[in-house]
Amino acid sequence: MTITYVQAFPPKWIIINNEGTVAGGAQLYTYDSLTRLPRATYSDPAGSEALPNPIIFDLNGTFGPIYWQIDTSDPDGYYIEVFDSSGNLLWNEDNFPQSSGGGSDVTVNVPLQNYITNNQFINHCPPTASPIGLANVIVAPSNHHGFTPAQTNPLIGTYGILSPDIVFTKNNTTATDSITFVDFALSDASFFAEGDNTPAFYVRYQSNMTTGETYKSFQFPITQKVKNLSNQPMTFSVWAKVTSTPVTINFYTRQYYGSGTAATAESSSTRVLQDSYVLTSSWVKYLTNFTMPSVSGNSIGTPGLQTDDDAVYLQLDMPLDTACDIQFIKPCLFLGTINPDIEFDSYDQIDGVSQTARTGDVKTSLYTNAPLGWLPMNDSTIGNTGSGATYAGDFTFQLYATLYTSVIDTWAPVSSGRTSPGNTIATAITDFLAGKTLKMPLSLGRALAGAGSGSGLTTRALGQNLGSETISISAMPSHSHSGLFITSGTGAAVPGTSQAFTTSPTVTGATGGSAADGNMQPTTFFNIFIKL
Repeated sequence: MTITYVQAFPPKWIIINNEGTVAGGAQLYTYDSLTRLPRATYSDPAGSEALPNPIIFDLNGTFGPIYWQIDTSDPDGYYIEVFDSSGNLLWNEDNFPQSSGGGSDVTVNVPLQNYITNNQFINHCPPTASPIGLANVIVAPSNHHGFTPAQTNPLIGTYGILSPDIVFTKNNTTATDSITFVDFALSDASFFAEGDNTPAFYVRYQSNMTTGETYKSFQFPITQKVKNLSNQPMTFSVWAKVTSTPVTINFYTRQYYGSGTAATAESSSTRVLQDSYVLTSSWVKYLTNFTMPSVSGNSIGTPGLQTDDDAVYLQLDMPLDTACDIQFIKPCLFLGTINPDIEFDSYDQIDGVSQTARTGDVKTSLYTNAPLGWLPMNDSTIGNTGSGATYAGDFTFQLYATLYTSVIDTWAPVSSGRTSPGNTIATAITDFLAGKTLKMPLSLGRALAGAGSGSGLTTRALGQNLGSETISISAMPSHSHSGLFITSGTGAAVPGTSQAFTTSPTVTGATGGSAADGNMQPTTFFNIFIKL
């Protein structure tokens, strides 16, 4: 926050009344533009001598100088009203002076983008009646570019899963938890009464009592790279209530420094409690102004070897070791200290982020070169900077990990073999940092088909390739040919002659050239690209 004092008009003010003459004895009232409470002006540039409020102009309608307080944390400035000596309003002005001098207004752009994508939880998971034994539930899509993929065997950090989606994550799987999505009644105006819009539904979280819980969080991915928001002033808000007994929920920031060699480990200094909210039985908008912890003194790993997956998350912790029935919706994160009264995104706006192409998505194109952020699927390899892969660099890690955890080594082979068990994020990190290359599933000249168990068809694995343009002898259907016979040798005489004969099968010569059999469905060939 910086405070300065400026002259909006140098050096004296002159007030003109409605008749076009000077307004002797005019009165100038000064208020805060946002709160409309009286706000002082000053006679000196140091702001040490406050002027009276109202300021009374002399008989010539003049007064000055007037120094106005400019506060960077309060960009709305002053609201002013000017009256003549009889109390008639001459004019007023809002958001004044908004400049460092010279008498002109300056428009200040305050970014009010909500960095929690899909805070209305559209395209959410089915209701989870009792996810006993599930440590992680993907609740809804959200920000996802550059985040550690949450495929089979996801990476579990000290404080839960690392994921490109909104997730529910917990350390103790013995509690009976449920997550449902409850529609607001059409007549419900709970939020409208506070100046906000009422969403379609809210999240209802219920849990029975258990023990041994250290975290039980709804987690929201914010941005890849922890340094982007380091030391930034921010504002978090969420609407919440509880069914009956008041309980406390906690708001944490989680800075994950990545999987690189010597990356800063997760601890209480990387997962920081920013605020606690005691919920009541009424909908309340809870608000917190905070500063994102500094990344100074931390590390994302050895340069050139990090996996480039550090990221910032927010976690809303549910009560630990306590039975509860909590409802919440519309968690918001804004850059700066201003929180808007109303926050709304249409479903199309939300889908514009949450449904964009994800790591591992494949598309066909007639373009020759891969778009930025994609790689051609040309039967090539990927790996880290020193791996010697066709496409080498830390930027390939998310794709490397996605293929590693979802496609077996037969169809996405890793040079020198995979570290056991060979299908987890943890071993993907090990092999990536060791410089092992991974070959992408083959696609050149091949038709694409759906993996799985089609009815009446052979089960096919993800990434599997098969087929040939020629037919081998072993692949031919079993069959036989009708025999042809000739006479030769000796035997019983042929009637009417002295010639004797025997019969034997004819031997025919080999034929065929082993060329492609042409047994291919009508096909058009495109370039295939995969999302990094």
